[in-house]
Parts: sequence; C-alpha cells; structure tokens
Amino acid sequence: ALGICNGQSVEFEIVGLPGERIVAPVTIKDNMQCDVLLHDLISLGLVAKMEADATGERITTHSGKVLNLEMQAMWAGLKVVPKCRGKALLHVDGASRNNPQGPTGYGFCITTCDGDELVRGYGHGGMNRSNNEMEYIALLEGLIWANRLNLKELVISSDSQLIVRQVTGEYEIRNHRLQELHTKVMSLVNKLKMNAQVRIVHIPREENTIADCLANLGVDTRENVTACNWRNVNRFMTGRA
Repeated sequence: ALGICNGQSVEFEIVGLPGERIVAPVTIKDNMQCDVLLHDLISLGLVAKMEADATGERITTHSGKVLNLEMQAMWAGLKVVPKCRGKALLHVDGASRNNPQGPTGYGFCITTCDGDELVRGYGHGGMNRSNNEMEYIALLEGLIWANRLNLKELVISSDSQLIVRQVTGEYEIRNHRLQELHTKVMSLVNKLKMNAQVRIVHIPREENTIADCLANLGVDTRENVTACNWRNVNRFMTGRA
C-alpha cells in the first residue's frame, strides 16, 4: 500500500515529546506483513519502559521523558476489539498526465459522515498508465484501509462513470489490465461485504476535489504516502466520535 519494496529500509518515527525524536529503522522482507511492523519498542532499544492500562499507553524514553498515548485502536496494524461499527465515506481519484503517456498518480480519502478525516493517501504510479488504471489503483488502496476500520457501511465515491459501472457490473471490461485490477478490487469489496454494506456511486468532479488534489500530489511529488488521523480513527472505532 505504501509502495515499499523488498529489501528497502523504512524509518518509523514516534513524535510527541518536545525536543526528542525516536526513530526505528526496519528492513522490509518478502515474508513481512505490510501492516504489522512495530510492536516491541523495548527490544528495538528505542525506549526504556512501556506500560499500558485501559485508557492508553505510557512510554518512558531513555532520557526519562514520558509520552502518554491514547489507546490505539489501530496501532501498527494491530486492532483492538472495537466497541462499535460505523459508516464511512471513501473518495478516490486517479491522474494521468498526457493520458496515457505521462506520469501518473492516485489519491484516496476516507472520512466519517460528519467529514472527520480518518485516512488519506496518495502515490506515484509510474509512467504510461491510463487514467482508468489509476482510478482502480486509488480504489484498491482505499479499500485496503477501509477493510481495517470494522465498518458497518461504506459508500465509495468516484467521478469516473466507467469505473463505477464496471464495479457495479453494468459495463463489460475488455482491457486486460483493467480486468486484473477489477478482480483485485472485487476481492476487497466482497471481503467488506461479509460484514458491511458497500455501495459505489458516481459524483461530479467538483465534489471530488480532495481525492483529485491527492492524485495530482502523487504525480508531482512522485512519493507514496498514507496518513492516518489516529485520534479520529480511535474515536470512530471506539464509539467516542
């Protein structure tokens, strides 16, 4: 989901202590689950002490500074048993400059019905891929994170009528590259449907500005970034929203 390849070293940073920066380098391997990365900060030599109770975690660094964390409903891919299941909105968009011969990107944003942002992401898709391909990739990335939120309902919004009607089964898919992406998308949709209602709707471009901006950010920066608003995610999954 983050565009990390086998053998690459990735730094994870814990922030919250004034004047102190804790960084853990992790080398990605083929047998490592992408959503289970860091759990034991003590064995990694990053902190001196960790304590947890029903309300959160207390991390004591080697310098003696303390960071109090609210209970993480989704910490490094490890999800506590939630107290409620909510409804979320997923907006997706793809970008292909000089379609399909230029640089490409994708963007997605998951929010609550009240507009509180839960997760947003954008990424670079390389060169010479169509706008439709990038729409599918945005949908894939968004669905990966939607599957982690223990939803009871998800509404997917896209300004691509083609993608919407292919996902709903109204349009046939003739392009083999889109067929492969469609299969992956439907696998994630069907996984969600085991416990939640899922529907996809077509919206005008002017109602999809955030996802559009994120997709173009992926093109411009050539980076792959996913950001979670942990406070909103925790409140959403524990019924405190």
